[in-house]
Amino acid sequence: MKATGIVRRIDDLGRVVVPKELRDTLKISEGDTIEIFTAEDGEIVLKKYSPMAELTDIMESYAATLSAAANTGVIITDKDSVVASHNLDIALANRPIGDRIKQVFEERKMISFQSNAPSEVIEHPEFDNLNLKYFVISPVISPAGDLLGTVILTSAEEMTGFEAKIAETAASFIAKQVEVD
Repeated sequence: MKATGIVRRIDDLGRVVVPKELRDTLKISEGDTIEIFTAEDGEIVLKKYSPMAELTDIMESYAATLSAAANTGVIITDKDSVVASHNLDIALANRPIGDRIKQVFEERKMISFQSNAPSEVIEHPEFDNLNLKYFVISPVISPAGDLLGTVILTSAEEMTGFEAKIAETAASFIAKQVEVD
């Protein structure tokens, strides 16, 4: 493990402050969930926790089911990267999210749009080479109001309100399956 040179004291309530530099590097924001565990050598490890990523296998199956129902490409993300995808010609697992998804997080509502630059959705240089022009992005918001990720439907052909409703329903279903304390 790499030493950072930052030393912090534990306060009387057992709390320790994670330095801003580390939070920025790891994209940890106020309200994010952190997993705490010990390594075999006795070290305490703090890891950004993604309840969506914990369910990758289930999300892959769900993406396949959605893709078949909507006849579109499907991408499921957490707050940082792709968790699952289906019916696309490239692997997107763990690719970072783009500015359009960040816009959905800020507005906390679904958006539909046409774009000639799919990499504004998922940061992947080869993603722009795919014949995908239409997107529906729905936020996954937990019952407690926490943003967990997104459900994205994408197609080369224009989509209707049907696909938007599928994305919204899928996001709602996922939100109820993922629990965060």
